[in-house]
Amino acid sequence: MQKRVYIFFLFLIMALPLKIILAQGSGSISGRVVDKGTGEPLIGANVLILNTSLGAATDYDGKFTIHHIPVGKRTLQISYIGYETSKLEIDVTTKHLFLGDIQLTPTTFEFEIEVTAQAKGQREAINQQLTSNTIKNVVSAERIRELPDESAAAALSRLPGISLQQGDKIVVRGIQAKQNVVLLNGVQLPSTDMQDRSVNLGFISSNMLSGIEVIKVLTPDMDANALGGVVNLRIMEAPKGFHYDILTRGVYNSQDRTTDNYRFWASVSNRFFNDKLGVFAQAFLDRTNGGSDFTSGGFTILNDKVPFGEAAYKMDSFTFTDQEHIVMNGGGSVILDYLFPQGKIILQNSLSRNINDLADYRTVLNFSQTLATYSLFRDKNNRDLLVNAFLTEYNFGKLKAELNLSHSFTQKKTDLRYGDPGQNFGFDDNYPFGIIGYTSNGNPIARTYTAQSASFTPEDVYKIAIDDSSIYRAKMAGWAVMRWEAFKQNLYTAKLDFTLPVSLTNYINAEFKAGAKFDRSVRKNDVEGAYHRVGDNDMYIGAQGLIPRPANRPLSPTYPLMLNEIMNWDYGKNRGKYFLDGDYPINNVVDKGLMDVFLPKARSGWGLSRHVANSERDDFNGTETFTAGYLMSTLKIGPQLTLIGGIRYEKYDMNYKATFVYVTHSVDGVSLLFDTLNTVKRSDINWFPNIHLQYKITDWADIRLAYSKAISRPDYQAIMPNIYYAPNEQTVFGNPYLKPTVINNYDAAIYLYSNKIGLFTLSGFYKKMKDVFYQSRIYYQNLKYFNANFIDSAAFRAVSIKDLPEPSELITVYLNNPNPGYVRGFEVEWQSNFWYLPKPFNSIVLGINYTRTWSSMEYLRIENTDSTYKQGIFTRHKYKTEVKTYKSRLLYQGDHILNLTLGFDYKGFSGRISYNLQDAVTSSIGTRPEEDAKTGKIPRWDISLKQRLPIEGLSISFNGVNLFRSAVKSYRTFKRPNQTEAVSNLITTSYSPSFYELLLRYEF
Repeated sequence: MQKRVYIFFLFLIMALPLKIILAQGSGSISGRVVDKGTGEPLIGANVLILNTSLGAATDYDGKFTIHHIPVGKRTLQISYIGYETSKLEIDVTTKHLFLGDIQLTPTTFEFEIEVTAQAKGQREAINQQLTSNTIKNVVSAERIRELPDESAAAALSRLPGISLQQGDKIVVRGIQAKQNVVLLNGVQLPSTDMQDRSVNLGFISSNMLSGIEVIKVLTPDMDANALGGVVNLRIMEAPKGFHYDILTRGVYNSQDRTTDNYRFWASVSNRFFNDKLGVFAQAFLDRTNGGSDFTSGGFTILNDKVPFGEAAYKMDSFTFTDQEHIVMNGGGSVILDYLFPQGKIILQNSLSRNINDLADYRTVLNFSQTLATYSLFRDKNNRDLLVNAFLTEYNFGKLKAELNLSHSFTQKKTDLRYGDPGQNFGFDDNYPFGIIGYTSNGNPIARTYTAQSASFTPEDVYKIAIDDSSIYRAKMAGWAVMRWEAFKQNLYTAKLDFTLPVSLTNYINAEFKAGAKFDRSVRKNDVEGAYHRVGDNDMYIGAQGLIPRPANRPLSPTYPLMLNEIMNWDYGKNRGKYFLDGDYPINNVVDKGLMDVFLPKARSGWGLSRHVANSERDDFNGTETFTAGYLMSTLKIGPQLTLIGGIRYEKYDMNYKATFVYVTHSVDGVSLLFDTLNTVKRSDINWFPNIHLQYKITDWADIRLAYSKAISRPDYQAIMPNIYYAPNEQTVFGNPYLKPTVINNYDAAIYLYSNKIGLFTLSGFYKKMKDVFYQSRIYYQNLKYFNANFIDSAAFRAVSIKDLPEPSELITVYLNNPNPGYVRGFEVEWQSNFWYLPKPFNSIVLGINYTRTWSSMEYLRIENTDSTYKQGIFTRHKYKTEVKTYKSRLLYQGDHILNLTLGFDYKGFSGRISYNLQDAVTSSIGTRPEEDAKTGKIPRWDISLKQRLPIEGLSISFNGVNLFRSAVKSYRTFKRPNQTEAVSNLITTSYSPSFYELLLRYEF
């Protein structure tokens, strides 16, 4: 029944424009709506011909055009929140009427107030939301800059329904980052991640932006590959006149006491040839010396034969990590635009570069062996984002044509990486580390923790004292692993749209839109790995002479490198003494500068050092092609009712080549590479229906309803035809036949707005997801339960592999969940300036939004129970398989998101205090329910104070970011030894720095 109703309305909306009545005796008008005092364009103003359904919203230049107006005397009404509504009598003829600039006057009250730039920006954002044909949130450049948000990601986290994943990826309404789309001035950005389709926004400066749009409901003229929504980062075009803007700031990191942080940004713009040609250029550079303080407990299962959910785990290690993360971001953009009488051309070129210099200084306490390990994880890499675009629009009479041609490019390249967690590389002290006293001749008396550690909590570990003499016994041990990651992705796009307004009657008008789009993505991932045993004879050959030593003790497995020979002796006097607020100083760390030279030198003597298995397993290259077309109609019935309907067609073609690695000796990296079963060509076709309804209840309220369908295509690594098979050790399959996740969205929103109210929005959403894909480890024999038996025994035999996976062998693979997932929720937002209150309350600014989300999905949990029986002299294993389900939230979906901003503007002073709360989320799904990890709530307080100085255009600001440094904690629920019930156990704790900024800005 539901489908029949939808088809009827879709047919009605799409068929009406076909009955085009090119009414005789009609005309058209155009004009520009501006602020009376400044002449600045007003974006999103609502322009209506009274007593008809005809109207338009002003664009980013303040311009509008209305066609098919019946000839004769008409009344034009222009409204804009924060301004007096204006009515203009016009005489429409069959010729086009250009009205020029229509000036609106800001709202006046009984008392004089000063309207700040922040208030103007807020008005602009509100009006854009109101005149949008869909449900979206808009934030202006002024609103972005009134809070201390250094990046686009931080600015976005202030909006309703938005949370952050991994610090700078955008989660929309509980849908994780890889399933949303990010645009820069309407141009889609390729992935900046090695594994999936997500985009990091931490290296896009918030100062680059003229505004942000978060579109919650797709329309047919938009790509369908966004389950949560679309983020569009807008870059400014040149306003009228010559302008420049310079910003500089110094930043203090209070956690690590660093002052070598800075930010610079500058822009310049002008218009030429009677304002037809606009040139806008900007550049930025910033450096942040940050990093978090981490503690983490390692737990192992005591008995994996017990029922799922009943297993006990013991603590077998604990890690202290002092992170030094130096990030440099730089880039800029040049925007050229040229105005024609009937159109416009924009040329956009934007570049951002991100340089990461990461050092994790770790002290690991191993309780099973009672030894301490001092290790260093290093990752120096850079990422680039480039966007080139040619955008043009032109009006051929009533027909508007838009052509967009663009190229966007991302890449990542590792300069140096070693010491990956879990690779067992560092400096080991085999002497027990718990000190309980000293002998008469000064030798330490140690305590072992093999038994006690099973029931340890982090608080117990903090009390353990480490012997300072440990640094003289700790020697290099384990495996020296180096890794280089690189990827490149080019995305080429061509898009053509046509829009035709038609008039059916005076009270029924429509806009018919059709278009096509072509995307081609070219991507290559390349990983190189070197892997060497520290105890091998050739470990130190290439590094001889780097460390001063006696001639009779050259570096060798007999005389290995000692921690005290390559230690940073000053670290504990500076950064290290502030670890965990000085409660647990980190003193004994490897000198990163020395190790950065030592390890590459040592590698030069390893001979054939390339580890084939680790170098080939994640490599792939290939293309994805998207071909799309759509039909869409906007039908306006009277001044109150608007219907939008349409359908979109998308064809997806994929052609990838990956690797088939059969590991014959994992330690030495001896592997066979097969040029078979490692290519895939695949084509999918999808249709996406869409319908919206908007009803204007009164002049100050409207309601919106929408149904839309969207899709999320699998991650790169998930869909690759790669096979990594190390018998009895590890098996990882890609799944080229993984289905995309498809979602049906139902949305409703009510908007209340006026000069006094500001904008109050209440919206609700319901999402049903099918074929949700996720990574899991399951038994080889159970692939059939997920329709994932794409690699079977015959495939292995075809390439002469005789060591087939055992039925009970765990396989890492991406799977589609046969059960649907659901997301439900609502968003409440209120934006207001209390201009109408008596002094001093008329200077108060309020912004508040709250999102409540519920999500659930029945995950499959394959439980295999192992039992044995005798068959002659042999003991045989028999596995009983049970397919069960358990309900849990979607990954990275929090129940609550709250943002509150309270401000005060008085003359040249502006102050803001803000609070952001991201609720607890499920961060990973394990093989057993005891291994599921949840991250706790993340609260954050910020403050921003700004004062204009006596010199016009000059201002000074003070910002405090993350004022109270609340700990971020993660938990797992399991039993401890000798416990009868599972409890929530603290696994990791991290503290991020507070930053204090002093900023100087000059605007002309």
